[in-house]
Order: sequence, then C-alpha cells, then structure tokens
Amino acid sequence: MSRKLRVAFCCNTRQTNDEFNIEYEPEETIEHVKNAILVAGWEYLQIEADETCYETLKKIHPDIVFNRAEGVRGESRESQIPAFCEMLGIPYVGSGIMTNAIGLDKPTTKIILEHQGLKTAPFIVLTKPDSPLKRNLKYPLILKPSHEGSSIGINWDNVVHNESELRNKLAEMIETYQQPILAEKYLDGREFSVGLVGNYFKGSTPIILPILEIDYSGFPEELGRVLGQKAKSVFDDSSNYKCPARIDDDLRNRIEDHALASFKALNCLDWARMDYRMDDDGELYFLEVNTLPGIDYDVQRDELSFYPMMWYALGKKYPDMIYEVIQVAIKRYGLEDLVPVPGDAVKIYQGFRSQKVPLS
Repeated sequence: MSRKLRVAFCCNTRQTNDEFNIEYEPEETIEHVKNAILVAGWEYLQIEADETCYETLKKIHPDIVFNRAEGVRGESRESQIPAFCEMLGIPYVGSGIMTNAIGLDKPTTKIILEHQGLKTAPFIVLTKPDSPLKRNLKYPLILKPSHEGSSIGINWDNVVHNESELRNKLAEMIETYQQPILAEKYLDGREFSVGLVGNYFKGSTPIILPILEIDYSGFPEELGRVLGQKAKSVFDDSSNYKCPARIDDDLRNRIEDHALASFKALNCLDWARMDYRMDDDGELYFLEVNTLPGIDYDVQRDELSFYPMMWYALGKKYPDMIYEVIQVAIKRYGLEDLVPVPGDAVKIYQGFRSQKVPLS
C-alpha cells in the first residue's frame, strides 16, 4: 500500500492588510489549502517562506512543495522557493526559477512574447523622472512598477494624459517603489483573465479554464477603468467579475490561442494566469502573466481570487482545484507511485476547453 504523500504548502502568511502584504496568504486561504490536501488523502505540512525557509525545507524534506510563496524581498523574490527546492532536490508545484523571475518583471515578459510574435501593449521602461518617451508612444499611458504583482502600485491616477501628469506620477512612483517604471499604452477596451492548468508534456497541452471578464460598470466612476489596489480592496465585489465571460467563439479562440502560446513561450509549468485587454478597435493585447495565481476564496468577506472563481465556474470545488494543480506536478515528476487513490470528495476531471456560453 502506498504511503501518504507529504505535501508542504510554502507561502508567506499575511500579517497586515497594507499594500505590500496584500499578495500574502490570509489564514482562511491557508486553512482551505490544508483541508484540500487532507481531503486528497495526503499529509499536510506548512512552511513559512521567510529567512528560515531553506533550513526548514532541508530538515523536513517533503515529497513535494505546493509553492505559493511571493518571497521576502528583491526583484526576483518569487524565484526564491524554487531555487531552494532545486538546490535540495525537492519537487515543487509551478514554474521554475527563470520563469518566476521573468514573470514578475513585466518588461522582460513583454520583450520575450513580442520576440515570439505575440502582441503586447506598446511600452517603454523609465528609470528616472526625466527619462524620455519614445516618439511613437502616445497618451494616454498607464504607469506600473516593473516588478510587482497583485496590482501593487497601480490605481486610477496611474493613467496619465499629458507630460505634466507623467512626470509628477513617475517621480512619485520611482521614489515609492525604488524600481524602473513601465509606461504602457493605456487600453480602454474589455479586460479578461485566463487561467491554465497542466503542461506541454508527453503530447498533452495545458487546459484553459473558463475565461473571466472584469465588468467595470459596477465600480465608481472616479476609479476609471483600472483594476488597481483601491478597486480591488475598497470597492471590490464579486459581481464585478463575469465568469465564464460572455464572448463569442472568435474572441474566445483568440484569447485561448494567445494564452497557450504565451504559456509555452515563457516555459510556464503546472498552472498560471494571463491577463488581457482590448483597445477601442477590438485588438487583443497581453498585459501580464501570473506564475503564482492568487487562490483566496473567502465567500463571507467576498474576497475571491480569479483563479478559484474559474474553477467554481466549472462546478468544481476548492479541493478539486488544489488537487488537480498538485496532481499535474506529480505527473511531471513521475511521483504517481506515492499518490493514493482519491476518495469521492476529489475527482480527477478530464480535458476540456472553456465552456461555450451563449451570447445574451
């Protein structure tokens, strides 16, 4: 009889709700993950992704790490746990060192995708308050910290319409975030998020979850059409997100094809989430990749990350999501002999494409 798989959930525990802690895991999410791992018949371990993490991993040496760690500090902080695991020879869920580092750096991600012929919004990286713009980059622009996630550093006033607004906001952001700033063409069309699970592995391809659309009609007008920190924290409501998105087959195929190609070009593994936006002419542009998708799902507080919302749109539950994401990593590492047959509470689903939803 197979012994229990020892699964370590490695994450940063949220201590406060300020801007720089918002991407860390709240206690409710940790409990959800723990329950899902236990329901799957596995042994649950928890490791805090702080300065003691390497020694803890070395000591307990789990069979596999479910990595959701944002890291402690630095521009490549999301690569810290993958690096520790690789040094110690411990299998882990999710993309590798290089992909996590690239994914957190928006300009580098865009450069790679553009090299592969995958369209992203026109941009430039500005390192000083007086850095010049490209001549062909026209207002309005949106400014973003180059290597932050969870909309850190982004709000409605990041959209600038002239030179004065650009220079004032740019100086403020360089001072606050101490990193280069991405200045990108502001797109005012529909916005989508695409979740994937699986791998380009032994003839298989990643599976695309139901596409989610952000509905800006429910946000206060003063927030504009920017899904920034204030929109996500103060005015957030699950009714602002439509999943599955009500889109026709042509647009769905365009989004899915770009997401699959981007997943492959960036060498993503096991799971990821891609964000897209359209311009006024209906042209589709890649915005960013999330190699460590958020997994919060607190119904009482209405704090729902996009990735689990996509699973719920399939009629799946939280344990299904956690089980399947870990399972694809187990298959990739060839650890199936350590995995017990799951009970009725968790079922492995078969491959599917995004659900087809009739237009209203």
